[in-house]
Amino acid sequence: MPASSSKWRPVTDVTAAQELVTTGQADLVAVGRAFIANPDLVQRWQTGAPLNQPDATTFYGGDHRGYTDYPHLA
Repeated sequence: MPASSSKWRPVTDVTAAQELVTTGQADLVAVGRAFIANPDLVQRWQTGAPLNQPDATTFYGGDHRGYTDYPHLA
């Protein structure tokens, strides 16, 4: 399998990520943007909690906004 695929698409759903791996479509699934907006992403996936949506206007520079100010689960 190539190091990257032209079939890139954002994956924020744990079921979709697992399916890509179990069906052999991927060896690894990156969820970087989902983690930026959800520093507790694993806990959210485990509990079925809703995900924060990433704010693309805060990507690539600026200050702490978009990296450390997303709400965590209680």
